[in-house]
Amino acid sequence: MNSTPTQTAVADTPSAPALPAELVDIISSDSLFAQRKALLIEHNGQQYRLQITKQNKLILTK
Repeated sequence: MNSTPTQTAVADTPSAPALPAELVDIISSDSLFAQRKALLIEHNGQQYRLQITKQNKLILTK
């Protein structure tokens, strides 16, 4: 699988305005998780947990 990010435009949604294509990368969850079921993301000094559920969905919690 190619883990090189690709660029794409994001559709306009009420919570997230569209971004120019050059500002958005698509990263495969397979390459992000690398056989794990959860990982921690640090953002602005706070940690968030991103995990794959039993239904194979993603959940982000603070």
